[in-house]
Amino acid sequence: MVMRWSYSASRSFRQCQRQWYFKNVVASAIANDLFRKQVYLLSKLQSISAWRGKIVDDVISKTLIPSLNRGVRFTLQDAKNCARGLFDRQLAYGRGHPIDDLGLQVSKEGDDFTVFHAMEYQGELPKHEIQRAWCEVETALVNLFSMDDVKYILKSSDYIVPQRALQFTLMNDVTMLAYPDVIAFRGDAPSAIIDWKVHAFGTHDAWLQLAIYAIALSRCNPHRDFPSGFETQPQELALYEVQLLTSVVRKHSLEKEQIVEAEEYMINSAYEMACLTEGGKYVDLNIEDFQTTIHAETCQRCAFRAICWEKSHVGRDKLLSY
Repeated sequence: MVMRWSYSASRSFRQCQRQWYFKNVVASAIANDLFRKQVYLLSKLQSISAWRGKIVDDVISKTLIPSLNRGVRFTLQDAKNCARGLFDRQLAYGRGHPIDDLGLQVSKEGDDFTVFHAMEYQGELPKHEIQRAWCEVETALVNLFSMDDVKYILKSSDYIVPQRALQFTLMNDVTMLAYPDVIAFRGDAPSAIIDWKVHAFGTHDAWLQLAIYAIALSRCNPHRDFPSGFETQPQELALYEVQLLTSVVRKHSLEKEQIVEAEEYMINSAYEMACLTEGGKYVDLNIEDFQTTIHAETCQRCAFRAICWEKSHVGRDKLLSY
């Protein structure tokens, strides 16, 4: 079985192997096994902070960038209106919490589909957190429209690609997959990769994530809408980490040593995963082979907390009967 490796999957694996196992091995939207479908639906649970960050991402990638590519004016008020509509629709949907409906087909639910971690494990959405989430969505959009350097990159680009899958073979039976928030092709200027961050403090330096995106862009098969004959090297790309809640923009330039470090990170992480799974499919693997985290806060935030705590000790035959 070909395994997919991504930066987010590697972080999940290092935090808790069992969490990674549930999301990347067990979860399935199409399997007849009801337990696997349950795990798939649980994998869609979001924290309120992750949800509000995704709303900002969706407004940028699905409305702002397409408008820029068409040369259509898109104002801050347009962005706020779009975000408010999405916020209200998803909040209403999420409060209904349809996650127990194993016949639910997420692909048919459209953009309104949202399920909240707090609804599953607390039974309610704290009002003050919802209010803060909207305030932070507004703040992120206001800051974005006030960042002249970021606006210049976007407006001066020949073509902007949001949330495009980049993949290449990392090692035997392992495919590397990356989804940069923005790839901006800028004619004679270096192409740029932008990663939006919606963190309250924004102290984390995302150079490794951006380096991995740069490597992926340099090695993937170009998509049809990439510039004709597009080729690049990781060190040639302009990499931007944009903290939308703090208005901090970090530009990263890659040295040879950093590229090597990022490559080693990918290979070592993928090798560790491959050694544990040995190319096996779900039916070949045993949940007990995947270690749990030693950090209580990781468990508290985990989407799979209930099934991990309650069922991890159950034999496979019984586990499949749920």
